[in-house]
Amino acid sequence: MTDKDNRSRNIILYWIDNLVGTGSRLSFNLLFTLFGGVLYSFRIWPSVYVLVIFGVVSPLLYTLCLYFIIRVLAGDEMEEHVPKFLLSPTSNMLLMLLDMTIIIVFAVLIHIGILDYFLFRFLQTTLLPIVMLLMLRMLYLNITSEGKE
Repeated sequence: MTDKDNRSRNIILYWIDNLVGTGSRLSFNLLFTLFGGVLYSFRIWPSVYVLVIFGVVSPLLYTLCLYFIIRVLAGDEMEEHVPKFLLSPTSNMLLMLLDMTIIIVFAVLIHIGILDYFLFRFLQTTLLPIVMLLMLRMLYLNITSEGKE
């Protein structure tokens, strides 16, 4: 089985392709994230469901995709550009779980009112998911440019 077949059969790469595969998909996801995040951050729609969708589920999905794509890229020529602790599958997974735990803890603290300030709501639901989408796009472009060569 070729490397291209492995990539097309992997569900996480399928998600990444659907999130940031083309400019229009990236734009749609950025606008969708911005719209939902701003609605929650400015308390226009202060629903717990909006916090769960834009502050927990989306960042967790983006984190999973980011760590997967970093592990894919940490192969041949990227070794000198990736920190050593991300090259090991075990440390990569532990760091991913730590990031996911931090995302969930911040969302819970926002929900129960301890960190329910504009800055934390904006970071959790708008800024960090947008940055993660942009990082996914850059890493995705790196993968697709490798496939063309």
